[in-house]
Amino acid sequence: MLKIVDSIEKFIIRALMVMIPAAILLCVIKLGRLIILDNYASPTFLIDISKFLEGVGLVLIILMAIKLLKMMKMFLTEGRIELEVMVEVAVIALCYKIITLDLQHSDSIFLVGIASLMVGLSVSRFVLRLAGGR
Repeated sequence: MLKIVDSIEKFIIRALMVMIPAAILLCVIKLGRLIILDNYASPTFLIDISKFLEGVGLVLIILMAIKLLKMMKMFLTEGRIELEVMVEVAVIALCYKIITLDLQHSDSIFLVGIASLMVGLSVSRFVLRLAGGR
């Protein structure tokens, strides 16, 4: 039974390892289109702040997908996942959430929660880095 679950798990990861690079490529194409067509199509060559934030969000999504791909590759080759990489993916995802957050319609307790998550993830990464250095 465990062999079946193991093989299904590896199949799913291999399928994701095919789909994630395709998604990364599409995000890179969208980012290029955003930079070239949307930003420089205006006669004043000024970048709209919403387009800039969309571009930064795309960059963070691409970075997150690359880290996820690295994590899955490590799982398939070594049979383990580094906690530091998982924390990095979580930090990048939280940064994406912070950048795309609508502050006008957010509760203060929600913002405190996001801040505490960021502090917790930062402390976790620091502790993992210290433990890995030994």
